[in-house]
Amino acid sequence: MFSGQKFFDDKHFPKGFARSGYFTIKEAQLLETSGRTMKALFEGAMVPQDEEQQKFVDEVNGRRAAESSYALCWLKYLKEINHKHVVYNLCSTSRRGASEDYSEAEADE
Repeated sequence: MFSGQKFFDDKHFPKGFARSGYFTIKEAQLLETSGRTMKALFEGAMVPQDEEQQKFVDEVNGRRAAESSYALCWLKYLKEINHKHVVYNLCSTSRRGASEDYSEAEADE
């Protein structure tokens, strides 16, 4: 399932797949070498040309259980790009409440 050009996703992985910390070295290599073909098959822009590609399409679309390394890698890629990252902040954004409490404490003294 080799594609002629390397596959990059600068929007979601600006430093590359291998440096993202999400993919193993083997998965990063699979995405780089076969990612264009996998994306074209997934989006329907390319018709499966052999049994391996048809199996990939069936696994990714849920008609079969994902077993091949290509399908597992592509599903992991899709999960990561569609996942919303939540950032928790330990600091309060409003200091209004703290200053009001302080001024009331001073007024009592």
